[in-house]
Amino acid sequence: MRHDSATLLILLAVVAVLFWFVPDVVLIVFAGCLLAVALRAAGEPVARHLGIAPHWGVMIVALISLVVIGLGLWLGFNSLAAQAREFTQAVPRVLQQLTGLVDGLPGSEWLKQQVSPEKMEPAAQTAASVAVRGVSGTLGALGNFLLIVLLGLYIASDPTLYRRGALALLSPGLRPRAEATLNAMAHSLRGWLLGQMFGMVFTGVVIFLGLWAMGIPLAGLLAILTALFNFMPYIGPVLGCLPAILIAASQDPSMIPWVIALFFASQNIEGNFLTPMVQKQASDVPPALLLGAQALFGTGLGFLGILLAAPITAAAMAAIKVSYVEGWVEGPADQEEKHIIRP
Repeated sequence: MRHDSATLLILLAVVAVLFWFVPDVVLIVFAGCLLAVALRAAGEPVARHLGIAPHWGVMIVALISLVVIGLGLWLGFNSLAAQAREFTQAVPRVLQQLTGLVDGLPGSEWLKQQVSPEKMEPAAQTAASVAVRGVSGTLGALGNFLLIVLLGLYIASDPTLYRRGALALLSPGLRPRAEATLNAMAHSLRGWLLGQMFGMVFTGVVIFLGLWAMGIPLAGLLAILTALFNFMPYIGPVLGCLPAILIAASQDPSMIPWVIALFFASQNIEGNFLTPMVQKQASDVPPALLLGAQALFGTGLGFLGILLAAPITAAAMAAIKVSYVEGWVEGPADQEEKHIIRP
């Protein structure tokens, strides 16, 4: 028992030190594990259907995904680039029109001064310099993305190898419960990913059809942005709604309530009905807990922390349930109940 406790304390101390000194590395490794769970979940059915080894199914899924993404970028690059340029050019005009809407309200004069051409030009120059400085950051992000992809492929190809390595770090008494914890975490992440992917596709399609029916420009770009932002529950849909509101304001301010109603309806249908149905047995993360986790990770770990806050919370809840609640809190009571002599 002492050996088990010492092993557990050492591992917790190592994890805490890594989170304190190199939190980005921990997040990148977790993102690779998350990608591995997704590739494995998609690759295993393919492997069973074709009668091949699971790692070949993973490779087939990864190759098909790369081909689809490459074709999508190649076919839609010009259209999306043109829409993105149009959106960038529309932002100053939108801000000017918004100042007209608030004309006469408290603070309207200050707002007019801030969006005046004299103010906007220095801001544009500053934004350009920030963009230049951000090139190195972009290259670093691309490097991290490539690392995440490679980690996901390696782990998904042979997860048993890495599972055995992780369990070997624990004392023999802890390995059964640790294996059950890993299984529960993988199951929770699979359910969360399935629900999020379904929700992203549903939200993107609904937003595109709604904006297109209302005649809002850049409906395709706005729908793709909304679908990508939807990967972050609760915060993502709000961020995705803002560009659509700005574009609607530039065309016809009376369309703003309809755009907000469209986003509100799609988010409620997806979040309250469709996603829980798809996730089925996967435990849903309580909204208050998720928002708290997003605020905590966002403050300490930046955008990547916000992006991964939901899956980390889902995996942590599964681990706490299996290893702490069932393994320690309820464990002693269950053991004592077995020794009770019933009449």
